[in-house]
Amino acid sequence: MSALAHWQDQYARLRANVETPAWLREARDSAWHNFEARGIPSRKDEDWKYTRLGALDRFAAQAPLDLADLKQAPPVDGSLLVFGGGRFQPQLSRLPLATPGVQVLSLGEALVTQAEALRPLLCQDGPERAFASLNRALFEDGLWLRLAPGAQLAEPLHVVHMGGVGASAAYLRLLIELGQNSQALVVEHYLGVAAGAYHVNVLTEATLAEGARLRHVKLVAEGAAAIHIADMRVRVSRAARFESHALAGGGGLTRQDIDVYLHEAGGECSLRGLYTAGSAEHVDFHTRIEHMAPHCSSEEVYKGLVGGTGRAVFNGRVHVHPGADKTDSRMTCANLLLSNRAEVDAKPELEIYADDVKCSHGATVGQLDEAQLFYLRARGIDLASARSLLMAAFARDALGGLDQRLQEHADRLLDLRLAAL
Repeated sequence: MSALAHWQDQYARLRANVETPAWLREARDSAWHNFEARGIPSRKDEDWKYTRLGALDRFAAQAPLDLADLKQAPPVDGSLLVFGGGRFQPQLSRLPLATPGVQVLSLGEALVTQAEALRPLLCQDGPERAFASLNRALFEDGLWLRLAPGAQLAEPLHVVHMGGVGASAAYLRLLIELGQNSQALVVEHYLGVAAGAYHVNVLTEATLAEGARLRHVKLVAEGAAAIHIADMRVRVSRAARFESHALAGGGGLTRQDIDVYLHEAGGECSLRGLYTAGSAEHVDFHTRIEHMAPHCSSEEVYKGLVGGTGRAVFNGRVHVHPGADKTDSRMTCANLLLSNRAEVDAKPELEIYADDVKCSHGATVGQLDEAQLFYLRARGIDLASARSLLMAAFARDALGGLDQRLQEHADRLLDLRLAAL
């Protein structure tokens, strides 16, 4: 069965569910028609020029593991929502204690208990990227986080998804609403359970009211044949701040789109990430920051480590709209090639239509410094250890600024990846 036929079957099943509210059925129909109109992206699409999607047809033929195989949640500090194959697993989850002004629900539960409140969030008209439309048409579960003005999450909220169980394709929808001056730390963690091919499609939408602060951490460690495609959109209001930390550390094909809209004065965003790719792995990061109002600032720091026959793509775009004066934006992308067959395509972009701005961007692609390797070897360090030390020093800078426990967890994941590379 082809990927398209698989998706058509899933859509027909959801369409036939008589318990689905009429407005949700219409929203699914609209999204499906958008997806059909756009089709699966090809290399003729500029945003997919360096990324092929032929592997999609493999996941539809896989037999996923049974959900009963999920017997233990990963050890984390804080609240925990576990999903398997796109479905919430309450027996493995730890919901946060009831706190005034804080709502944490699985989206599947909210569609039953608070459907009308979700209606304005789930109904969206107009064409958009193909896989986001596919998610809107086929999602069944996810997260709904809502904070009232001034509320704070007392501990990190971890969303863990186990890929390759319950279904060969999973669709996770995450809705995050932060009220005025509220704060939250959300961690998305994607783990591969099955060895075969499977597909994970994630759509995350966050809205930050005036003065709100969202810190978002994403860790991807999918299976070797997995296809992980994710889309994140964030709207940042006056004097609000969004921080993103991303580590792509495994998966046959990983694609992450991040769009940030600074649509009111004083908004800030910081995007930091590390992507790695070994043999037969492909990772693609596309970021877009829309400076739509004056006195906003943004920074991007992305680094890549690519070995074997791996390939990485980074495309970062900053768009300064007319009237967005006093914009301050900086973008840096640095990459290390660890073999003669590794490949990186880096494309930073600036598009400026305002005066009195400070904007800079740059990209580098190189190899480990032979002089530094010689210096370490001359002090009795073997070649493999010397390479690992230099790789770790290069990589850890991209993920700085995390809380200590999260930093330690990210470092452990990174150490595993460095050993594999």
